[in-house]
Amino acid sequence: MKKLMFTLALSALVTMGTQAQKQMGDEHNIEVSFTPFSGSPIDGSTIKYRNFLEDNRAIRLSLSISNSNDLHAYAQDGELDAADPVSPQLNITTKTSSFGIYPGYELHFDGTDNLSPYFAFEVPIVLGKRTDTKDFWSAGEIDDIGEPEDFIIWELQNEQGTRYLGLNLLFGADYYFSDAIYLGFEAGIGFGKTTFGNHSITTNNLTAFNMEFNNATFTEDAGAELMGEFVGELPFSALGENELDIYSEYFENAEDGVDPYYSGPNHISNTTLGNMFQGALRVGFLFD
Repeated sequence: MKKLMFTLALSALVTMGTQAQKQMGDEHNIEVSFTPFSGSPIDGSTIKYRNFLEDNRAIRLSLSISNSNDLHAYAQDGELDAADPVSPQLNITTKTSSFGIYPGYELHFDGTDNLSPYFAFEVPIVLGKRTDTKDFWSAGEIDDIGEPEDFIIWELQNEQGTRYLGLNLLFGADYYFSDAIYLGFEAGIGFGKTTFGNHSITTNNLTAFNMEFNNATFTEDAGAELMGEFVGELPFSALGENELDIYSEYFENAEDGVDPYYSGPNHISNTTLGNMFQGALRVGFLFD
């Protein structure tokens, strides 16, 4: 039924479009994605603006934003220790965010009275960040080892930023079914490079961290500085089955006198070249 209604609506739009007028120049344009068969037909996570300098030339700028913040309880009250004092609920927080800006330029061709095909290029710049935070319940001081009544909740956090820079060469078309509103599609080829920023591990209780991960039992060991920033994309996931999945162990080769290092390879960047296709239809309107 939904497909039938969409087909009928599209046929009606095409019929209406016989008298529609496409861009003449000096108009502005706002556009969003249209996915009629999804739960959210209008997708505003990416918004495109165009300014038609003439009827066949336009500058364009797209903005995209996404954010996710999930809270998980990985240990219930009393799960770690049911005796008095009962162990508290412990949580994991996973956060991801990204912001993208896509400046570009379009060159339109004659097409028909209602259809405006074009070639375009755009330069996507996307900044992203991921942060995992995990609660721990343990001694916060050396003297509190083995004393659950003095245990505290402390956090270990793992964070990394990413940057994507690319160039997209695109072909598209707009079909105007009224003087101000159109549907369109876009496809092409894209080249881009993703680079990973320094990988940062932090804690709000250094002593508790060293006792948990470095088996520190003396004050001088518990106060050891955390080697918390590393180059490259190191694996981390607070939702992993192993608590070390949020903190990859580092090793110090005392014999050679080198700094602590990670034993695996660190992913520095990723370069891609491939097809670009926007699966959703584009819907937009012109205004003066």
